[in-house]
Amino acid sequence: MTQQEFMERTGITPTAEDFDYIHAVYLNTSMNKDEFCKDFKKHGDSRIIRDVHVRVLNYEMKCERQKEVIDNLTDFLIGKAHAYDDTDFRKEAVGLVGEMEVVKRTIELGLPLWDEDRMVVLSMIEEQGK
Repeated sequence: MTQQEFMERTGITPTAEDFDYIHAVYLNTSMNKDEFCKDFKKHGDSRIIRDVHVRVLNYEMKCERQKEVIDNLTDFLIGKAHAYDDTDFRKEAVGLVGEMEVVKRTIELGLPLWDEDRMVVLSMIEEQGK
């Protein structure tokens, strides 16, 4: 939704900064433009909505940081598994992200596939053939 569309539907003329917030809230709803604008007119600049929006953004940022940590730890464990020829490291990586993701990352890291990895690839190929 553009700022012009919002203004036409609500009669409200927000600042560019306020519209950035309004648009971010709109994008995170399942409402169409008309529903959103009607509800926004009804509730206006609700402090509750702003607080919830900030909490959601903080939660999303926290999840993204956690995903980055898990991705780095997974790559570290896969690397150590190959460096020390120790499947215990691989098992820990599988526990973090799952077997298919470990195989994918192993390939992306340019490391050789182990028997466990090959079995995952073969099962995927067999599933595709059905």
